[in-house]
Amino acid sequence: MATTAADKIILDASQGDESLADRNTHATRVAGKGADPDKKALFASVTKRIDYSPKIGTELHGIRLSQLTEQQSEELAAFIAERGVVWFRDQDDLDRKEQVKLGSRWGPLHVHPLVPHDQESPEVIVLDSRLSPPGRYNTNNSWHSDVSFEPAPSSFSILKFDVIPEAGGDTVWSNGYAVYDDLSPAIKTFLEGLTATHTSDIFRIFQANTGRKTFGKLNDSSHPVVRTNPVTGWKSIFTNPVFTREIDGVSAQESKWILDYLTDVITKRLDYQVRFHWEKGSVAIWDNRSTFHTGVADFRPHIRQGLRVTVSGEKPYFDKENSSTQAKAWAATAKTIVAKQEAAEKAKAEADGRASATTA
Repeated sequence: MATTAADKIILDASQGDESLADRNTHATRVAGKGADPDKKALFASVTKRIDYSPKIGTELHGIRLSQLTEQQSEELAAFIAERGVVWFRDQDDLDRKEQVKLGSRWGPLHVHPLVPHDQESPEVIVLDSRLSPPGRYNTNNSWHSDVSFEPAPSSFSILKFDVIPEAGGDTVWSNGYAVYDDLSPAIKTFLEGLTATHTSDIFRIFQANTGRKTFGKLNDSSHPVVRTNPVTGWKSIFTNPVFTREIDGVSAQESKWILDYLTDVITKRLDYQVRFHWEKGSVAIWDNRSTFHTGVADFRPHIRQGLRVTVSGEKPYFDKENSSTQAKAWAATAKTIVAKQEAAEKAKAEADGRASATTA
């Protein structure tokens, strides 16, 4: 698909700046850390909350992302870190400039070294199914965490589709906290001592096959297999099938065994996953430090086209002494839910008893 004045898409660096991505850097602060635990400012505007599953995925109504205050945006960052991914409907006023404005509140915006971007803002990447021929391998239909090959991978991604397929085209997320939490203690201890190399290999292959010039260096980076989310303090598995090439310091056979097992859990455990059906004006924001996602490539010949802003985070780390888990945090929530259910059942039984006595 050729670039035209109408679509304003820059396909490769021959049409732009070959060093744009070289300015990528890391966040100097952790967005959402220290925000109000109750998120009172954020939820003051929420008219409806829909949790897609107990531990991952929430849809919020009543929020205008283009009108968030600074306090609300900080509380939203914290909420996304806790819930993994948060969705919003009817955000027609969240245009390219507003996406950039929101993402910039949370950290420096990432310039992708290869994916086509908006002509006016190189930080805004264009996800257009017409730019991805059916035979081309791409990360839109494979499980991954955005740009994990970078020294400072993404913290948050903000995605809005402007063209929605008439059918298909959902996106699925998997919970990295839960992947870690359900491992046996011995395997947890083993993985906590490992690092893994994340690479840009799939982009190098595409570049070799097409001759497309990049917007900057295609990086490889080593990150801990178990990562601490700096907002929640919870541990998450941090490998993915697209960008993680190998486990460092073990044999190739052992590396394959470890990565294959983690990939199997990430991609096949339905109880870790949530699926979102896009509508025009919908926006998804997710935490790449603790989730994995994939587009569902079932919508051709329909078109799916949208814009994504990717926020650069901190260099991944594992804090053995001070990290907690989602499972531990969830235990208190689960007790509260059970207590409410028991209280409701007791109240109903008492009301039924009084009704029976009156009738008698």
